Amino acid sequence: MEILQYTPDMQASVTQFYNLLTVNVPHCHSVTEEEFAIVLRGVTTGNADKNDVGFGLDSETAFVAITEGVVQAFIHVGLTQIRDEDVGIIRFLGYERGARRAGQAGLEKAEDYLKAFNVTRISDFPSNRRYRFYHFEYAYLSDTLDQVQGLLGFNGYHRSNGWVFLDWENYDVTPIPAPIPVTLSVEWKAKRGQRPDSVIKAYRGDEEIGLRTSVSGGEYSNYPDAQDWFHTVYLEIEDEFQGQGLGRYLLQYALQEMKKIGYRHATISTRWDDYRALLFYSNCGYRVADWTYTYKKMFSEPSTQKW
Repeated sequence: MEILQYTPDMQASVTQFYNLLTVNVPHCHSVTEEEFAIVLRGVTTGNADKNDVGFGLDSETAFVAITEGVVQAFIHVGLTQIRDEDVGIIRFLGYERGARRAGQAGLEKAEDYLKAFNVTRISDFPSNRRYRFYHFEYAYLSDTLDQVQGLLGFNGYHRSNGWVFLDWENYDVTPIPAPIPVTLSVEWKAKRGQRPDSVIKAYRGDEEIGLRTSVSGGEYSNYPDAQDWFHTVYLEIEDEFQGQGLGRYLLQYALQEMKKIGYRHATISTRWDDYRALLFYSNCGYRVADWTYTYKKMFSEPSTQKW
């Protein structure tokens, strides 16, 4: 087995490895070599694509574990600063199930690289550094990559945050009346997807009291099946109007509007510890599809400035 620093001539084999590794990860679809090359632009040129999620890492690099010409592990890392502290970022880590030795060697190589910059900690799979085509917005390391979670835990990483995703395939909703008099506005925004994103607002008189924002699955993936999905990334009801059924009304109204323009499947997400939201969404018709987590490993305590 060899641990090699990534070079562009590995593009085809690394893309194939990523597609095979993520085949069972919810909302991960096959990507082309051209798409994968975009997220590795910072590795090969030092200039990350400014249109790609996760731009702005310094000193990006990637390592590939290869056995008899076959990729068994891949890890993409870089540096960032958080409150004047140098922090290592593992943007993506994966290894072939059963090839634990390759995963371990790749992780150790990446840690040695990051520790040379005197990082105080390493954060793994932060959602704001994810690949655009990996899962949906806010996603961390998926439970379906449990062998990667196990490797991180074994090496001293701990879960520091989480996000749960709920799906509703081939959804169907029955219209319900508004629980209180409200006026709704719908704004459509054309972006990457074949179908538009939407923002729906609820007003009581001139006061905005509710907001729901949904994004096309095509925002994250060019794959045809992704175009039939939309992800509700934000749902909020002002405190004084909560508990009156307005959230359910706004959510169902949005589902109907999205279905009118061709969407067939819906997904929504929330923090791992927001049981109120989990209870609400699961009783509206959604079902949990994936739990995702970000991991952290500390090397030293962040310094505190004394005045």
